[in-house]
Amino acid sequence: MIKFKKLQKDDFNTVKEYLLLDKTRSCEKVAATLMMWRDFYKIEWAIYENTLIIRYLDALGGKTAYLTPIGENVEAVVKKLGRVTYSGVCKEDLEKIIDKDSEVIPNRNNFDYIYSAEALRVFSGKKLHSKKNFLNRFKKTYNYEFTLSPKKDELVEFFKMIDKKYPHYDETGVAELNETIDMIENSELFGVHIGAITVEGKIVAATVGTKIDDTLYVHIEKADREYIGSYQAIVSEFVSAFDDIEYVNREDDLGDDGLRQSKLSYNPLYLIEKYIINK
Repeated sequence: MIKFKKLQKDDFNTVKEYLLLDKTRSCEKVAATLMMWRDFYKIEWAIYENTLIIRYLDALGGKTAYLTPIGENVEAVVKKLGRVTYSGVCKEDLEKIIDKDSEVIPNRNNFDYIYSAEALRVFSGKKLHSKKNFLNRFKKTYNYEFTLSPKKDELVEFFKMIDKKYPHYDETGVAELNETIDMIENSELFGVHIGAITVEGKIVAATVGTKIDDTLYVHIEKADREYIGSYQAIVSEFVSAFDDIEYVNREDDLGDDGLRQSKLSYNPLYLIEKYIINK
């Protein structure tokens, strides 16, 4: 019998050790992502045959789903779990999960957006010309500063202000503020980087991300739209702070049309295709 336990802060380093074995660049395979959403999705974990198993409760459908196991004996784990549902399965992991009776469903809402880090640093190329214009306008209009060490209390107040000013109406969006605050308060433990732009000492944009090897994963990114170009500025400044990365994963769009158009407008290199598998 596989014994699962609720994912808690003290589990971070153990879970991270296994997740670093994954090379798909999927945001679900980043320890900080799981920690951020551990309560909302009621995430649980277990180790079986030296393989990590993650399962969670789909907040919208109320159904338990599993991520692709990671470790030495994925085949044994899949066999042990039997007929269950897997979610967020990348194309390169399909053969580890499916059999002749499996139902394989592409989940477009869950696709991750992968970008060239160099392109986002300077918004190079014709397709990003409008982004560069917004960035230049911000630089000309405001005397701003970018920092990787903002004060936590000021960050929390900024995200609360943004949540109130631009409210969410879906269940995930409403929960996002609490998950963001948790991430900020535990930033050292979770190993995340936080960037913020201030104008006259006031935070107008902020972001939280994880750097793993050649990829920067952006978990949260918010800006006050009254400061024209602030979104483009925080994207450019945060990516520019890491000169050794090649790719940026700005995660999925959850099926939100506005968010999808925004992510597409930054000209991704490719999307990580993910699937739901019903066995």
